[in-house]
Amino acid sequence: MTDTRKIRVSLSARLLILTVLFILLAEALIYVPSIARYRKVYLEEHMETAHLAALALEAAPDHMVGKDLEDRLLNHAEAYGVALVDGEKRMLVLSTDMPPKTDLSIDMSDETWVPMILGAFDTLFQEENRVLRVMGPSPRDETVHIEVIIDEAPLHMEMLDYSKRILNLSLMISLMTAVLIYIFLHRLLVRPIRRLARNMASFRENPEDEGAIIKPSERLDEIGMAENELQSMQEELRKLLRQKDRLASVGTAVAKINHDLRNSLSKAMLMSDQLAGSKDSHVRQLAPQLSQTVDEAIDLCSQTMDYVANSTPRIEKELFYIRDLVDEVVSHVKDLCADKGTILNSVDEMAEAEGDVTQLRRVLVNLCRNAIQMGAMHLEISCLLNDEDGCVAIDVLDDGPGLPQKAKDNLFKPFVGSARRGGTGLGLVIARDLLIAHGGDLVLIHTGAKGTCFRLKLPAAKD
Repeated sequence: MTDTRKIRVSLSARLLILTVLFILLAEALIYVPSIARYRKVYLEEHMETAHLAALALEAAPDHMVGKDLEDRLLNHAEAYGVALVDGEKRMLVLSTDMPPKTDLSIDMSDETWVPMILGAFDTLFQEENRVLRVMGPSPRDETVHIEVIIDEAPLHMEMLDYSKRILNLSLMISLMTAVLIYIFLHRLLVRPIRRLARNMASFRENPEDEGAIIKPSERLDEIGMAENELQSMQEELRKLLRQKDRLASVGTAVAKINHDLRNSLSKAMLMSDQLAGSKDSHVRQLAPQLSQTVDEAIDLCSQTMDYVANSTPRIEKELFYIRDLVDEVVSHVKDLCADKGTILNSVDEMAEAEGDVTQLRRVLVNLCRNAIQMGAMHLEISCLLNDEDGCVAIDVLDDGPGLPQKAKDNLFKPFVGSARRGGTGLGLVIARDLLIAHGGDLVLIHTGAKGTCFRLKLPAAKD
């Protein structure tokens, strides 16, 4: 089935948009203190110009100038009036005939960054002109305190022009940087990711095609690692699909011959019973071996059919005493033990669990039979009502030689996990499926020369 979903916003477009946004955000963070400093410098320049005008007045005879020169000095300073402050004494040096009433006083000596920023935005968004009284130490001589009365409108216009220049510059830098980053990231990330996506889509459509498996590049970064991992996953998946097809074929074949095979084995069982009553002692000795071989063949057919049926086991849970269940298991398998072999039931009499007794008995019998067939002489079945996972744990411990390495490496894998020659490895697979159907699990606790321990984990019984 082809995926008809379409990409509305590509990764490349998102990278481009995000790059522009982040650069604009960075420019905005830079703009805030810069616009505040622009206002501060503007006011200090007017205070400096006003100070120069006052010095020109001091250089005049008797500190007096004509009206025309005074107007020219005020016009040059773009001010309505200039005053010098000496302690508590304030002296108006230059002034128009009718200076306007001031709307806002700004003390430059008390300006910190927060008031400067707030004042800058107050000026920037001011729609009407205000008359400002700016005071503080002169930038030329900090011992001289100056007061100057000016209009706010020119400052407002210059700040707007400055903001527009910053905005245009920011947009230009953002676009240029975004394009460079876009090209770089598109080649470094987007194209390889698109290649991965196309390959996965192609593999999904036809996983059997050898050419659909990705060919990793020589990159040593995360993209190269992803390509290598994808190749490994695709190859493993192809193997699993082939194995699944083979198992399906085996299942179909077994299902077809199972009925006839069972009939033949039943006849062989009847013949073995007849041989057991033979007058020939040698024939009577062979009869149990023949019967055991037929039982193993029937069990093999049953296990294979149970596995290839691939259906979820039907579980009928009930509350039961674990010790009683183990007693039934012991009675089933005690005949398999040698004369010196023992099976010890170490479960507390009051230990309870919830599950399908028939299925759990089947699992325990299978584990005990496997242990005996592997050479174990002594088995012990114990119980832990609350393990580290809060589950009911039933342990099957034997003193056998332990599992071979091949069996450990392929544990719970069908047809490859058998510990004995001629086995299918289905017993443990089916047993674990039954435990998982209960909401638990079957795990190998340890195995070695001193024995093996399997644990059946069951959910704790509900109150």
